[in-house]
Amino acid sequence: MRRTLLSMLGLAVLVAGLAAANLGREGGGYELDWQLIPTPPREVELASPEHAEIIETITAAGTVEPVEEAEIAPQIVGRVVAVHVEDGDRVAEGDLLIQLDPTEAQARLDSAEARIDRLRALILDAEEDVDKATRDFSRTEQLSRRNVATNTELLDSQSTLAKARAVLGGVRNELLESEAMRRMNLQELQYTEIRAPIDGVVADCEVEVGEVAIAGTTNLPGALLMTILDPTLMQVRADVDETDVPLVRAGQPARIYLQADLLTALPGEVGRVAPRGKADAEAVAAVVTFETIIRDRGGADSPLKPGMTATVEIEVRRTDDALSVPIQAVVQRRRKDLPDSPALRAWLDRHPPAPGEAVGEMGSRYVTTAFVADSGKARARPVDVGLSDERRVEIREGLTEDDLVIVGPFRTLDELKDGDPITEAKAEAEGEAGTGGSP
Repeated sequence: MRRTLLSMLGLAVLVAGLAAANLGREGGGYELDWQLIPTPPREVELASPEHAEIIETITAAGTVEPVEEAEIAPQIVGRVVAVHVEDGDRVAEGDLLIQLDPTEAQARLDSAEARIDRLRALILDAEEDVDKATRDFSRTEQLSRRNVATNTELLDSQSTLAKARAVLGGVRNELLESEAMRRMNLQELQYTEIRAPIDGVVADCEVEVGEVAIAGTTNLPGALLMTILDPTLMQVRADVDETDVPLVRAGQPARIYLQADLLTALPGEVGRVAPRGKADAEAVAAVVTFETIIRDRGGADSPLKPGMTATVEIEVRRTDDALSVPIQAVVQRRRKDLPDSPALRAWLDRHPPAPGEAVGEMGSRYVTTAFVADSGKARARPVDVGLSDERRVEIREGLTEDDLVIVGPFRTLDELKDGDPITEAKAEAEGEAGTGGSP
């Protein structure tokens, strides 16, 4: 407090002295030349560039769902006569879930089996007819060679054999068709027993005894009976923005944050990225996202549950030993606001203007800049940056470990210009120690 008061008194004395030295009568008044008053130095925070690990990530919102899930729908239309499970029940593959009324399917199967039995009996009769006709034709043929039987008798015998064979072939074809029908009827009967296709837990079971299950159209009531899901393996289906998706690859590590606990990171991994984007029709501006699957790697103790809202953080790039500075130390300045220097010209050579950019607009180009402390002055340094995370940004060109970089305060950095006088801000605790014992 005492140091601050003395500084203020000193500044007041300086202003008064300069004012007295530059006061002069002009038209009955006085004029003060303010340009002779020096600008007080800005207090800034300094830090040296450091080598650090930088992990660049992208984030996306999504919903938790099971990796393996089976929607249970009927294969035939039928009335529900029994429901053997309810939500939360654990089932094994093959367990009976729902029984549909088997009466009609059983009747059709019984009819098909009766027809098959009848056709098999007809085949036996037809085979006997063919055997008899074959013997008759053979005997008539021998008699014809000895001129005992006439040609007419031979032709009649041959015709009888052909008809017997045709009848046998027709009955056999009918038997094949009936056996196919029987298999279909048997399948329909089996469809009246709806069984679990996978091991898992029952969810969304809304069917009740007496309702009619409808096959084929899943958007009608009665078409979707329940869901069986595997609760031991979860994933997040996230929508990654089109600007980020070029960096996303299968196998990249990820972290999953649940809405219920945003501070806990759960391990995950990119499973796959959709090959085609989808547009959000409800968005005011066109927004295209790519569906991305993040596999849960938390094991059996994972807290993920189907339907939870999640945010995923995907590690897209990383460097283990990058020269870096705090991210707030890197700012943007127009070229016209920076002094001409070899460093600036080199930066402009490395970053040529965009195609079609007007020459007159070159002074308005933004230059990525960091400010360093140099003999009590702030000096602008054009820099090339690389990867960045929430705290630090990689410096690929423009700074060294020996530099003292201005890293704050934010407002000071926002207003800072090349050549501004600066002084390093003292820690609050240090300032208090210096004023000990003052009144």
